Amino acid sequence: MLYNEGGRFFGYGLYLLKGKPVFTYNNQGIKRTRWEGPELAPGRHTIEFDFKYDGLGAGTLAYNNVSGVGRGGTGTLKVDGKVVATNKLEFTVPLTKPLDTVVNIGTAAGTPVDDKDYAVPFKFNGRIDKITLLLEPPKLTPEDVQKLKAAEARQAADK
Repeated sequence: MLYNEGGRFFGYGLYLLKGKPVFTYNNQGIKRTRWEGPELAPGRHTIEFDFKYDGLGAGTLAYNNVSGVGRGGTGTLKVDGKVVATNKLEFTVPLTKPLDTVVNIGTAAGTPVDDKDYAVPFKFNGRIDKITLLLEPPKLTPEDVQKLKAAEARQAADK
């Protein structure tokens, strides 16, 4: 395990499995989506996972609208700057996640995100020089705000 949060009931993990980089997203045990690259040569590598969310984000909640949460997106797994896997995620956990999720670096504890891949503890035996997380929440455009305000006004008028 390089990095993971959660486990069997919700979670995601970036790990090496038989020398191959794998990213698995486990949506509440209902559906697991997986990205897998080719076996890596021994030595130093940079492994990246990039996710582009399809929705507008939680900012829609300010307008009494849940349309921005729980959407899917496109994930891309890269090794040394080269795309090795791209996959579409249908949906994400919309608002909450289990309270018992923990973040692990270099090992997995608790339960696995995919029991078919590994058992815990699942320790990485190499060296991790750096982990970078970039969180860029989706931003509502002025046009999005106008649409959401109009939908909120329509909803209020229908009551």
